Amino acid sequence: MAHHDEYYYNEHDESQVEKILKTKKKKKIKRRVKILLFLMIFIMIGAYFMSDYSRVQSITIVGNDEVKSEDILEKISVSKKSIYLLVNTGKIEDEVKSIPLVKKTSVTKDLFGHIRIEIEEADKVAYCVIGKITYVIDELGNISETTDSKMIESLQSSPQLIGFKDVKFLEKFAKQYIRIPELIKNQTSDIIYSPKSADESRMKFLMVNGKILYLRVETMADQLSRFDYEAFMTAYSDRCEFSFEGDNVYMEKCK
Repeated sequence: MAHHDEYYYNEHDESQVEKILKTKKKKKIKRRVKILLFLMIFIMIGAYFMSDYSRVQSITIVGNDEVKSEDILEKISVSKKSIYLLVNTGKIEDEVKSIPLVKKTSVTKDLFGHIRIEIEEADKVAYCVIGKITYVIDELGNISETTDSKMIESLQSSPQLIGFKDVKFLEKFAKQYIRIPELIKNQTSDIIYSPKSADESRMKFLMVNGKILYLRVETMADQLSRFDYEAFMTAYSDRCEFSFEGDNVYMEKCK
């Protein structure tokens, strides 16, 4: 005789199924909400980077006088087309520092897309004309060319280097010259390249008091650092020429 399985209806089983279905439905809704939120955020980010609000709003340069703002803007890798969030202030500082006559710089940015570049310029300590090109030496020993008439006019108050023919030799001179005591630099009128057959690097310093100092480029910074200029000018007021040779200073009377 065949046996038939009997099924008994249980309300508990139905409620469990409903719970499972509801749970699955909630998960689907949450998943869809997450996807929708992700798409909205993605669209908003894309819209932001496509809009002008993501760009640099302004670049302000302060503290520069000799250095032109146009030269700074041309040198740096940031413009009003740049994405503001990607602006690297440290990189901008390095770029500005590489510009001639810039001694120090500080670059800051605010939350509204504005960049501020503060400049401290290096003092001009001498100038030289080689051919038809005017070269400027700053207090850091850097050499730069200039065609700016305003700057060339301002150079007239600085010592002029005369007789220089080679820019490389000028660079060598500049690195030594910036190490000379400030007192002597301030008392220097002009400097003439005055070589001799056995002394190719001899320089002739013309001082504002009419005295003359003969020095060599390679040793002039060390020699003048040990030289008590004021004491010598007072003690040997009747001497007009001072020739530095090694540790000795040879003097000649005024004619």
